[in-house]
Amino acid sequence: MATTNTDSITENAVTYNSKKILMNHLGSFLKNDLEAVVSDYTNESVFITQDATYTGPREIKLFFANLLEHFPKDKFDFHLDKLVVVDTMAFIVWHATTPTVEVPLGTDTFIIKDGKIIQQTFCGQLKFK
Repeated sequence: MATTNTDSITENAVTYNSKKILMNHLGSFLKNDLEAVVSDYTNESVFITQDATYTGPREIKLFFANLLEHFPKDKFDFHLDKLVVVDTMAFIVWHATTPTVEVPLGTDTFIIKDGKIIQQTFCGQLKFK
């Protein structure tokens, strides 16, 4: 990951734990570890994208299984441009280049509670090669 632009937020215990969960989640994504990525969600988790809404790990796994095909382990560049975590909410902006897709802009928002991602939104410009 490249240098991260983080806003200056006083970090309390909830913020610290949310950031820890998020960084673990991003690490699992970067390792192309589908099972670890999906394990961060609960049966009640909702994941909203520009194309569809997914509920629960089974549906969310379908989204990530497709996306991770374009992010082969150790064969892509991912840059986290901004990271803001406040209590249970996290916001990231990122960009990436893979063998099959260019993502000049990606952004996610997460709501994290009890060590799990309860809600997430994702929007990205995906330019397939």
